[in-house]
Amino acid sequence: MKKAPVLAAILSLVAVGGCGVGGGAHHASAPKWPVWTVATFGVSLGHPAGWKAAPGYLQRLQGKSGYVSLNALQGTGLDPRAAAQAQAGQALSPFGAHPQLRAVTVDGQPGYVIMPSGGIREAEAVVLYPTAQTISGVPYRYLIVTAPAAQIMPIVRSVRFLPGKKH
Repeated sequence: MKKAPVLAAILSLVAVGGCGVGGGAHHASAPKWPVWTVATFGVSLGHPAGWKAAPGYLQRLQGKSGYVSLNALQGTGLDPRAAAQAQAGQALSPFGAHPQLRAVTVDGQPGYVIMPSGGIREAEAVVLYPTAQTISGVPYRYLIVTAPAAQIMPIVRSVRFLPGKKH
């Protein structure tokens, strides 16, 4: 997980504990993948077999073929595109000088995938929660999914918001 400075209080990120790895369940978009359920973030998502919790990280799975990590963004007052632009435009340029935003719909929710430029390999999805997700007493409007650019789209397509988190 890359560390980046906070642009503003509304853009603070959080990574907190409380995950579990689902056993045996599969999502329709990734039928051969096991499912990782993270109650703290109110989601489940598919991942390649063999990925395990990463030592030293709270919300990250990794394996020989890649990784996925979760965060949340407060994003108060930002629409999905503006939230993604804020992430893409961080001062340290974690996605290169010319990242591209791709609109996506994730389990019925609007979001954007930030595809990197200039040889950067890490991509990120910024997806509006159906309702704000309270994590450690703080409401977050956006789910952040980070993975290698080559793996981000199938992982993002597998994201499902847990029951009780939708309108």
